[in-house]
Amino acid sequence: MTSKLTRRSFVKKMICGSLTVPFLMELLAKELTAEEKDSRQSIIWLQGHGSGIHKSGIWNFPGFHSYLAKHFRVISSQSPDIHSLAIELTEEEKPHILILDGYFSNDLDDPVNNLLKDLIVVSRAVILLGNEASYSKTKPDGFLNLESELLHLVETPFFKLPGNPVPIRHLIGSLNYMILYDLPELDELRRPVMFYSQTICERCQYRGDFEKGNFVRYFGQKEGCLYWLGCKGPVTRNSCALEKWNGTTSWCVSAGSPCSGCSEPGYPDHKGLGLYGQLVSDDAPINSMFVRNASTIAQGAFAVTLAGVAIHAISRKASAPLKDESVFGFEEDGDE
Repeated sequence: MTSKLTRRSFVKKMICGSLTVPFLMELLAKELTAEEKDSRQSIIWLQGHGSGIHKSGIWNFPGFHSYLAKHFRVISSQSPDIHSLAIELTEEEKPHILILDGYFSNDLDDPVNNLLKDLIVVSRAVILLGNEASYSKTKPDGFLNLESELLHLVETPFFKLPGNPVPIRHLIGSLNYMILYDLPELDELRRPVMFYSQTICERCQYRGDFEKGNFVRYFGQKEGCLYWLGCKGPVTRNSCALEKWNGTTSWCVSAGSPCSGCSEPGYPDHKGLGLYGQLVSDDAPINSMFVRNASTIAQGAFAVTLAGVAIHAISRKASAPLKDESVFGFEEDGDE
């Protein structure tokens, strides 16, 4: 038999409930908004042999540490538990993102070599960070070509973020895209289209000078296209002109240096041209009449110069005073 709810007991329960509801609501709000540490996406960042120029710039970028700590669980190659963690990561519901940075030894006795192979197989995706990892076909002897020797042999998707250094927004943007969606759309070189779809030349501040044929002829000359100084902007796909460097302060071309093409596979040799060798117009998809017909214009200018020299010589010959000679080249007979 249930006890009867009296008016006094009802009032007591209501008073108790009114006091505890705000506390319970606060706990519920904290529970709903709290982000469990284990629910964050795992990133394994393996550092191989390389210059490290882009990594230093990325890690020193303001706010990058807090960004990673909020959204990811980052394990670097310097972590003491990196080797024992490989087995744990294979059992995760969300596979990790593997970032490979630099050159990696092909020595089978190297523990990193074996770890690298195990991690690639169970990764959600692999990001090749920097030119050493992205274009390791130019690798030194004793190091792996990551693309052909490892990644093409497994089903794990991968993409590249080349550059010297890599723009920080390329890495953050790619990671954000993977949080919200999946892998970004890639170009033929497996670079994200959202960062490598347009050439440097298309966004350059001197694009108008390029079309008009207003070219800089020597270093230090201001205001003009740097194509004749070896700028690789017409064949380089990157977003430097839009994002710039040093906190969006400036970028290579704006500082007076031609684009070095650091995000392209041919960097820094560029088929023998080097950093400052001028591109052949046939190799660059460019629409400038002055560049497209550079050889014709040069030949025409040379021909006009020769014609001018010839005409000048003839005019001088014709206007010169006659000597005491006949026009036929022999002296006239004098009076006896």
